[in-house]
Amino acid sequence: MSEEPTGPSAQTARELLQEAGRLGAASRAGASWPHIAMLLGLGAISSLSLLSFWLVGQFNKSLIALPMMAMLVWLAIFMGFMLANGRTTKLGFTRRWMTFMGIWAGLWIVGTVVGLVFFPRSLWFFIAVSTAITANSVIGAWREVRA
Repeated sequence: MSEEPTGPSAQTARELLQEAGRLGAASRAGASWPHIAMLLGLGAISSLSLLSFWLVGQFNKSLIALPMMAMLVWLAIFMGFMLANGRTTKLGFTRRWMTFMGIWAGLWIVGTVVGLVFFPRSLWFFIAVSTAITANSVIGAWREVRA
């Protein structure tokens, strides 16, 4: 009676395991683009809205260039990430991503509640919080891209 192999040979099994490992590592190589775009977009929207809060409070239409310049900075950031990393596929929703989202939430609360209650006329406060939100979002997206 001859026994026929019921599965792949040892060499074939090793090759399949190596391929599975390679594919698994490639799929985990980075975070998800939707999450990166979300972090960047959230940073852009919230930082610009904080500046807009201050502008609306002042009713000074000559300062409209301030949020427009901030929008152009965010446009450059979006374009830079798109051009540099447009072909990667990522997973996202890691502890790191959640940390950056938590930092964003804390900054947003400080910017809106503290800013609007205690510093409604202080441009420096809104610029500082907006800059912190921008830095958090850019650093978070960069870390996710490189993860």
